[in-house]
Amino acid sequence: MKKLLFTLTVIIASTAMIFSQVDRKHPPKPLPERDIHFGKTEQFTLSNGLKVIVVENHKLPIVRVDLTLDITAIKEGEKAGYLGMFGQMLRAGTQNFTKEDLDEKIDYLGSDFYIGSTSMGVYALKKQIKPSMEIFKELLYNPTFSNQVELDRLKKQAKAELEAGDKTPDVISGRVENVLLYGKEDAWGEYVTEKTLNNINLSDFKTYYTNYFKPNIGYVTIVGDITLSEAKTMAKECFSSWKIGEVKQDIPTLKRNTSAIKIAFVDLPTATQSSISVIGLVDLKKSDKDYFTNVLGNSVLGDGTSGRLFKDLREKHGWTYGAYSILNDNYKRLGKFGAYAQVRNEVTDSAVVEFIKNIRDITIKPPTEEELSLKKSEYNGNFALMLEKSETVARFIRTQMMEGLPINFYENYLKSLNKVSAKQIPISLNKTIHPDNLIILVVGNGEEVLYGLEKLGYPIEFYDKFGNPVNKPTGIKEVTDITLKEVLNKFYVGVAGSKEKLEKLKSLIIEGEMKLSQIPQPLPFVFKFLAPNKNITLISFMGQTMKHGFDGINIFSSMGESDKDQIEEFKHQKGYFPELFYTDSEAKIEGKVNIDGKETYKISITNGNNKKNIYYDSKTGLKLKEEATGKIGTAITEFYDYKDFGGYKFPTKINTITQEQNMSQFIKKYTINPKISDEEFK
Repeated sequence: MKKLLFTLTVIIASTAMIFSQVDRKHPPKPLPERDIHFGKTEQFTLSNGLKVIVVENHKLPIVRVDLTLDITAIKEGEKAGYLGMFGQMLRAGTQNFTKEDLDEKIDYLGSDFYIGSTSMGVYALKKQIKPSMEIFKELLYNPTFSNQVELDRLKKQAKAELEAGDKTPDVISGRVENVLLYGKEDAWGEYVTEKTLNNINLSDFKTYYTNYFKPNIGYVTIVGDITLSEAKTMAKECFSSWKIGEVKQDIPTLKRNTSAIKIAFVDLPTATQSSISVIGLVDLKKSDKDYFTNVLGNSVLGDGTSGRLFKDLREKHGWTYGAYSILNDNYKRLGKFGAYAQVRNEVTDSAVVEFIKNIRDITIKPPTEEELSLKKSEYNGNFALMLEKSETVARFIRTQMMEGLPINFYENYLKSLNKVSAKQIPISLNKTIHPDNLIILVVGNGEEVLYGLEKLGYPIEFYDKFGNPVNKPTGIKEVTDITLKEVLNKFYVGVAGSKEKLEKLKSLIIEGEMKLSQIPQPLPFVFKFLAPNKNITLISFMGQTMKHGFDGINIFSSMGESDKDQIEEFKHQKGYFPELFYTDSEAKIEGKVNIDGKETYKISITNGNNKKNIYYDSKTGLKLKEEATGKIGTAITEFYDYKDFGGYKFPTKINTITQEQNMSQFIKKYTINPKISDEEFK
């Protein structure tokens, strides 16, 4: 299994992006402020309350139509997850067309349609906009929500995504963050589970459509190669028959955390890095007098690679690939401040210190004129680029209308921003962010990072990966009732019944498929092993077969150069199961550790510069987890769903997590002691 995992790690490394270094010692000269004019636009309202915005742009023969519903927060409750499927279900069949009919018609037109729970739109050539809008109308007025096959497919897909994200720090952090900020009973704090997915039925989509798809809370933007007269005619033809209706939205009041800074810790033993989120709710609206001061201040703190957080945590200390902050306003509820990074386990506590230091500094001391000038310059350039797209202009006008902003809010955006002085920033940010009332959410390996966090002096609360309060992780327990030899013997018995039978495995073929987070389609693979150490992996990818293996002397590969250290490691392999050959000098029992509710024995293996921690189920003896650290970094592998193949128990699902990406292997077949020729290892 180790040889297979190494091969797949090579593939992961080969998919990583390589970025060149950028010299940021000398900031670019500030760009001049541009006068902003939206050009030829018009807004009008249909008799049913639907508001229409038209922006002419005749550069390309393309028209885009977007419908947006002013819906803030809909609580899904025990059906959490159905809103994420709503758009696909709306497109899954209408009164006049099946899903297949619709797909065929849309493909023929070459138009792009998108549909969500609060919006839908079409992007088409001008000559195709009329037939495209006929399909748009069919989807808007006549959905049936009766395609059970599509719903079953979407549920299956959603469950697979849940399982894939169950061990991912970013996914867990995002879920717990929402629970901490909004609460589970709030629409923004609830989350999807397998149980809520099972509760979803076709009537849920019909009910939502009936209650919320109403023109009087809608905004339509029509952008592109179309005249105002043509747009008015199209809007009336398409939307005038849409019937007005009452829409009830219960928007609960949010409350900001008012206690002192605290750490919320989620123990994730599989984490190779810590995911840090410094978060808090903020009372910020675009209509506020100090809105632009807050925007510019947050930009100095953590917007992009020129922000203080990036320069400090990435460029100065080298602890992370990136560190950033956001400051989101909201005109109906509280907005959110967040500062984020993923850092190495050993610097987790130091990174937290730097986060708080940078946040406090920006709320106490004004930024330098150089920092302020650079950020204003970035906004002047980026804002101008944004306005090159007519749909951006339409979105700005829609936002002005929805949030009750002045009609010239965005035309004066850069002027308002450039009026901000450095001394205004700490005053506004301190009032908005409340730096002494933030929550520091850390998702990481408690065994490695908790001790350092406790030394910071902040109160620590503990949560599971769903945001439920739990007791402090117990960590590792000393073992006095079992020896290394006895732990390994449990493994032999668990896999094959005895050590002698395990030693009889001389060749093996594994067939399955892998899924990489950076590659959407599954990749079929075949792995072959011949004792003591020959192996080859064949992977099908985009019509080609890639191979990687070891012939007993050298690594051969179609995926890059071989690693000399890995060659030496392969040469010292004596069989498929390394457990048969561990010695007391290289293996040591570290203690008992709880992993996902199962008690395990933790064994550490040291071989030169390579170190591994392996966790064996204390009851079955089977291997549940492996942490390997070497030249290529740290990889965590988890083993699931053991099944019997020819009298041997093997995992049928294996998850591997590295710094580059995640990988899942789904194994369909193990062939025990097949005839394999030496000639195959070339």
